[in-house]
Formats: sequence, C-alpha cells, structure tokens
Amino acid sequence: MDWTKIGTSLIPLVLGALWWVISSIQATNSQLSQLQANMMQLIDPQGQIIPSPGNALARQALREDLMRSIHDLQVRIKLLEASKEK
Repeated sequence: MDWTKIGTSLIPLVLGALWWVISSIQATNSQLSQLQANMMQLIDPQGQIIPSPGNALARQALREDLMRSIHDLQVRIKLLEASKEK
C-alpha cells in the first residue's frame, strides 16, 4: 500500500470539498446580507415595525368596518333601551 498514491489521489477530493465549503459560506453570507437589508425595510433603528402601505390600507379598512359595527350596535342598544322604557 503506497501512501503517496493515496494522498495524491485524495487531493482533488479535498480541494473539491474545500471549494464547496467556501461557496456554501459565501451563499450563507449573501443570504444574511439580504435578510439584513430586508429587516432594515421592516424595522426602524428604534425597533418599531414599519407598516407597509398595503398593510396600512387593510388596517384602515378594518378599522372603519369595526367603527361602523360599533356604531350600529350602539344604535341598537339605545333603541332596545328606549323600547324597554315605554
């Protein structure tokens, strides 16, 4: 068994493994940078969440719907109270 031949034949395998590890580290670093950039768009430096325009419009529509429902319920309660007093 000749160790020099075994070592020589393993060199391409070791270099391929090193290249794979380095490329995986670079891909992970790229993903991390992209996530950090996206986080900067979602959270301000004070840690407060920045609402997206679409989300803000949906929340406004929901708020208006809830206010309409609350007003409707208040009117119904007043009508029921008025009918009980008679």
